[in-house]
Amino acid sequence: MNFFLISFIILFCLASWIDFKSFILPNWITLSLMVIGLVFNSVDIQNFCSWQDSVLGLVVGYGFIRLVDFVYLQLRHQHGIGQGDAKLLGAIGAILGYQMVFPILLIASILGLIYGLIMNRKAIEKMRQAIPFGPFLSLVTCVIIASKISF
Repeated sequence: MNFFLISFIILFCLASWIDFKSFILPNWITLSLMVIGLVFNSVDIQNFCSWQDSVLGLVVGYGFIRLVDFVYLQLRHQHGIGQGDAKLLGAIGAILGYQMVFPILLIASILGLIYGLIMNRKAIEKMRQAIPFGPFLSLVTCVIIASKISF
């Protein structure tokens, strides 16, 4: 089990670094996390959730971000969140189950808001400049996963 957990953390850290530097969450990372999460929760007896909760987590995580972006697009005529973020939250749902999608989204949003306010205050970034959201989703997820590792 620790192998899976450490692999998850490494992939989330890599995704965060790439997103922070380039505003891109590569498909090979997000889709790999989705598949590994589904497999992990289907075959390992020490998993985070049932395979049904894993599948539902993938659908809820991905679908909710896509829905929010669709509404934002209709209102503002531009995308409000990257599709890589939707895939990443879907992967998080696949790993931790649908029950964790909204708490992680809430905490990551608060962290992103705090980061944005601090950067705006320091005049490093303009208020309308994009902020990568993947690192905040990944940070919260990694804390939860790290709490499950037994040494």
